[in-house]
Amino acid sequence: MLKNVLYGFLIFSTAVRLADVVYLLLKESTNVPAAVLVSTSIMIVYGVILIAKKFINKITLKQLMCFYIVQMVIIAFNLFYIAVFCPLHISVPEAVAAGTFLDILINCCIVYLCTKHLRSRYFVVVDSEVQNSNG
Repeated sequence: MLKNVLYGFLIFSTAVRLADVVYLLLKESTNVPAAVLVSTSIMIVYGVILIAKKFINKITLKQLMCFYIVQMVIIAFNLFYIAVFCPLHISVPEAVAAGTFLDILINCCIVYLCTKHLRSRYFVVVDSEVQNSNG
């Protein structure tokens, strides 16, 4: 269940950022530096690769967790780069492309849940009589 929710969030966040980056590239002028657009594009490509991999094969919870860690690092880089090297006023579409602190917090929670789920040592013991009557 957790993997399906995280996969849905992966599709949503990748699609929104892809649409936003395309919008910013088609717009005549933008305040977002090229380094931020390139790093966001790398994150989008990684997301598209995972989405395509889901159709070809299965993706694991570790791969999803790795995507959210990479996304967290890229967003932190984008925020640092914008704040230090070019302190500008950016619009909402530009903020979506660069990422926000809320994105970092959400990704931290997702990584925590994935780690907790992966380290879970509980397993279900099914009685063979119950399994045979249901199957």
